[in-house]
Amino acid sequence: MTKSLLYTIRQGPPDGAPFFVLHDRYESLEHAEALGARLGEDRLRIAVRAPRVQTMGGSGMTRGHFWYIGPRERPELSTLGDGLYQLELLIDETWQAYGQRPLGLLGRGEGGTIALLAACLFPDRFSHVVALDAVLPVNLADMPIEPRRLDGVNVLLAGPDDHHSATRLANKGATVTSLEAADNAAFASFLRSAG
Repeated sequence: MTKSLLYTIRQGPPDGAPFFVLHDRYESLEHAEALGARLGEDRLRIAVRAPRVQTMGGSGMTRGHFWYIGPRERPELSTLGDGLYQLELLIDETWQAYGQRPLGLLGRGEGGTIALLAACLFPDRFSHVVALDAVLPVNLADMPIEPRRLDGVNVLLAGPDDHHSATRLANKGATVTSLEAADNAAFASFLRSAG
């Protein structure tokens, strides 16, 4: 029984390398499951319902955050802090359950933004982060969170060229790979390095 209020679906071998999968805005847990299938059958895929970041169009400015928690039939919205706290509970529980070995994060769109934020907050828990069509918020310094160094974290940014996010992540110590699109060969190569 998890302490987190976030709904998850776990697929894959219980002893596989655990990867959290976060779907895009307006998508569902089922979309996260489908996205997680790209990780392969040998990984434990933990689809998480519903990261949503309120942004100002394509500006990269995060203005707020909605995260659905509670019963599936009666979800409640929470704040960025609440959502990240619930994710932290899930991350810590999984990290402990798997012998404190590094976890992975995969997110698309706003789920990718949450994956990047989670990596910045809990870098000691993650070895690999894949953010598809996502950016690191340009107003990160204005948020009530304290990003940490990303030394030892491998980040794949796939989608439209986002030099700004790649530079900022590299300046924090991450090893960053940027692709214009997450083609299956490049995606698979990056994931092989995740162990």
